[in-house]
Amino acid sequence: MPPQSDVAEKKKKCTFYDVRHSNNSARVRLWLRLHGGLEEHVETITLGHGDLDQGAKLEEINPLKKVPAFVTDTGLHLWESFVIISYLEDRFGSESASAPRLVLDTPGDRAFVQLLVRIHDIYISSPNCTQPHFSHTQGCMYLDPIPTKYTPERRTMPDPNVRAAKVREIYERLCWFEETIRLPYMAGERITHADITWFPTCIFMEILLPYVFGWAPVFYETEHFPRLAEWFRECRKNASFESVRRDIYDTLMQQKEDGRFETVRGVVRSHPEMKWTFP
Repeated sequence: MPPQSDVAEKKKKCTFYDVRHSNNSARVRLWLRLHGGLEEHVETITLGHGDLDQGAKLEEINPLKKVPAFVTDTGLHLWESFVIISYLEDRFGSESASAPRLVLDTPGDRAFVQLLVRIHDIYISSPNCTQPHFSHTQGCMYLDPIPTKYTPERRTMPDPNVRAAKVREIYERLCWFEETIRLPYMAGERITHADITWFPTCIFMEILLPYVFGWAPVFYETEHFPRLAEWFRECRKNASFESVRRDIYDTLMQQKEDGRFETVRGVVRSHPEMKWTFP
């Protein structure tokens, strides 16, 4: 019979700290849902919006106070969604025979997926700086110009020129993707890390680019982004993708009803000389 300490060690779980509407957390959540049946290995703790900027619980795990955050069953603290998913892939990627294999077979295909992921992580979803008033490109869609209950002072985006430049950045990256993705998924016939990385972020774009900036319904219109629309439609056929979409979509729509995005819409109305609507 094994010693009690060995039994206790085997029962330890990894812990994933999630926020329902966080796109970067959602890609980890999507990986877990695609693989299924890992509840005995990974416990999910869902935090609220307030935990992001003032939650001591989160800071204990990630000193940057960001999600996703993760603690392995050996006590190693991890953050950054790319790092967490890499760990999950290495540790549990072959646990389920029915789960899709997200890593492609050839060096060229794997490099292509990594390029798609890096474009997202560097140019869309990360400010690459933790100091006040530095923000990711995606923040142009929802970070307020003044402090609100959703945006603490240190995360505000007061300069409309910065916001407009970030909106243009989103457009230019989407144009590149329209030309580059292979279909039916981003890297071809199989779901990969590129799809689970981009899909949650695109739900923010689906709602906020039309509502805040007056774009055509991106991922549905076929005049400017027909291939992205086809990709988005294909992803939504998968139950795991669609469930993650509902998580983010429902939360953002609740925030919309609460008036969360009105100050950003006010910036757009106050600066008609700037380009907000693309193409």
